[in-house]
Amino acid sequence: MDIDKRMTLKDAVAKFIHDGDTVYYGGFQIAVPMALTHEIIRQKKRHLTTIESSTDVGGLDLLVGAGCVSEMHTAWVMNWYVKAPYCIRRAFNKGHLKRYDISNFGATSAMMAGFLGIPFIPIRGNTGTDMVKHNLMDLRTIQDPFTGQNTTVVRAWRADVAIIHAQKADRLGNVVSYGTRGVTDEFGAMGAKRGVVVTAEEIVEPEVIRSDPDRVIVPYYKTLAVVHCPWGAHPSASRGYYGLDIRFCQYQGRYERHAELLPYFLDEWIYGCEDHAAYMKKYVDTFGQEALDRLKPILGFKPKLDVDYGYHDPAVWKGVPMYTDDRLKAYEEALAKKGGK
Repeated sequence: MDIDKRMTLKDAVAKFIHDGDTVYYGGFQIAVPMALTHEIIRQKKRHLTTIESSTDVGGLDLLVGAGCVSEMHTAWVMNWYVKAPYCIRRAFNKGHLKRYDISNFGATSAMMAGFLGIPFIPIRGNTGTDMVKHNLMDLRTIQDPFTGQNTTVVRAWRADVAIIHAQKADRLGNVVSYGTRGVTDEFGAMGAKRGVVVTAEEIVEPEVIRSDPDRVIVPYYKTLAVVHCPWGAHPSASRGYYGLDIRFCQYQGRYERHAELLPYFLDEWIYGCEDHAAYMKKYVDTFGQEALDRLKPILGFKPKLDVDYGYHDPAVWKGVPMYTDDRLKAYEEALAKKGGK
């Protein structure tokens, strides 16, 4: 059924992200869903639980600092350019945030288990570490029924809803991502119970996506909403469209570092901007068009491998007799005499 799932960022967040939800938070250094992050903060969503393997540029830090998140299950969170997620650290130390840590492979495996629909999955990397001791929410040790040895298992992580950013999507909700992707976006999105909210640099026709289906990480039936959102990952990157805005990550991080300063950043860059387009306009007005232009790729990099999926028409077999030989005929005749097939 041709259902157009395009909507505004404001409507997508209002309709599909609810207080108390568990949210898969996508991206890793690139393709971080920053426009969605800002909109969740604008709408003052509360008591969210987040699951993610790894994320950067301070998006999740802002969500915690704005009071949207009360629990997180994660392997690695950072604003790399200021060296720490300061809002998360403060909230955890003050008891405002429950945080459950796991290894990168453990988090990826947890998302894979959710994607596969299994209750847990065995992992080796966390065995013998304090993670098992301090994170019984996610990790347990059981006896391997085949060897009798102890092994660590991680429970399946399944969000209520996933938020991701991608390069392309169509109006039906087929989502395309290529190049370096978020570490677990495909698993986290496909495992989401209700579905996925995606922002995309471009909206293309379904025929374009059907011509190269291997790049689809989320099919239409898992997608709740498609938001056309150029620069929707800024200040993180979107491969082929723009690079990482290191200077803005540093600028934002200086506000994250200090609890007294953070409200000024939130008021100016998020609450003070009606939508993502207003945020990008403010960026240009503040730092100049050249600041935005320097993020655009200047050297294209396309694979040299020319892929042609080809097409083979089954009708070419019409009228071609069944292949056989004397041995097959003799064997089949013998079977027929015995009443076999």
